[in-house]
Amino acid sequence: MSSPPSAATASESSTTTVFEEDTREEQRPLKQSLSKSLCRESFWKCFLLSVLMYGCMGAMVWCHITKVTRFTFDSAFKGKSKMYHDSPCSDGYIYIPLALLGMLYLVYLLECWHCHVKNELLHKMDVEGIYEHIKKMQQAKPCIWWKAFSYHYVRRTRQVTRYRRYTCTQVYHERLDTHVAEAEFDYSHCGVKDVSKQLLGLEKSVLTKMRFTKCFSFANVESENSYLTQRARFFTDNEGLDDYMEAREDMNLKNIDLKEYVLVLCDPKHHPWYLSHYVFWFASFLTFSWPLRVFTEYRTAYVHYRVEKVFGHDYRPVSPCVDRRYWCRIPRVKSTDVTELEWHICSNQQLLTQRLTSWIWPSDRPTSARFIRTVSAATESSSDPQCSLEAPSASALVPTFL
Repeated sequence: MSSPPSAATASESSTTTVFEEDTREEQRPLKQSLSKSLCRESFWKCFLLSVLMYGCMGAMVWCHITKVTRFTFDSAFKGKSKMYHDSPCSDGYIYIPLALLGMLYLVYLLECWHCHVKNELLHKMDVEGIYEHIKKMQQAKPCIWWKAFSYHYVRRTRQVTRYRRYTCTQVYHERLDTHVAEAEFDYSHCGVKDVSKQLLGLEKSVLTKMRFTKCFSFANVESENSYLTQRARFFTDNEGLDDYMEAREDMNLKNIDLKEYVLVLCDPKHHPWYLSHYVFWFASFLTFSWPLRVFTEYRTAYVHYRVEKVFGHDYRPVSPCVDRRYWCRIPRVKSTDVTELEWHICSNQQLLTQRLTSWIWPSDRPTSARFIRTVSAATESSSDPQCSLEAPSASALVPTFL
């Protein structure tokens, strides 16, 4: 197991150590080519709608410029045929692509509005603000917490009206939480330091899209064993309180509101022309929204910044007579991120992303048994729409990432 660099300086916090800037590994924004920008974000919905609209316009143009030979029979010419040239859409067929074009154009404008709203809701910061935000994340204390939900299912019935007159009795099972426990990892004897990279060169890009993720690792086996021991003790203490138990785990950065995606503007007061709202809607009304989006994506630099904390750089052995337990209270910090668990522990690298993982196991199984059937957060308050349901089974050994 490789250990991170040992050169570090103590910050104002007694438990968090931050590397000096000149000892950190540097990271710079990556400018992508046109092909990579299309692979990253193709805007396929806008492209498909644009192609269909161009096809309808092409059909209408074809109807106007194309002439076909027609034959008519009239009694005034004593049964003789009359030949003339006319448009193939003269009998009203031209209204078919015209109506389809109108419907596609409305859907296209709705998709453009959705894209515009999505870009407006994206968190935006300037270069100085993002550097200050990264510095705060590097100096923030991590908090690895666990939470256990003990629950069971209650069988309920209700009357459901179908087809206005027909009613049936619906049987469903509602989840009922009976106990919730939470705790955090006590790393006071391990120490922690930040080994995140030093971000440079944001001011050289007019527009930069950043993605933030969190991870933690261990500098030695003793710190990892301490983490696993506290974690196992917590879930063991809360096992068997009810029929099922759901486990959650996460790492927060105290007093840090971590946004997964941030748009960094070099000069917030003077945006480039392709970021103007007027340019966007002008191009959208002219059905040129897809080329504008591809060009904007091509001019955007990307950074995937990972905030990494290493536990155990200042490990102090604990006497065997001292039974170090977890902390039973979790400080309320500003963080909404959730974690991927378990198999990262085997590689000594915990990656934390915007996803939720839950495991459930019955009370009659030992702690070492594999986790079983998962329940999404929606089942906590919702019910199954079927008229008759069986009780949830505890047989499938399937971990699920929600």
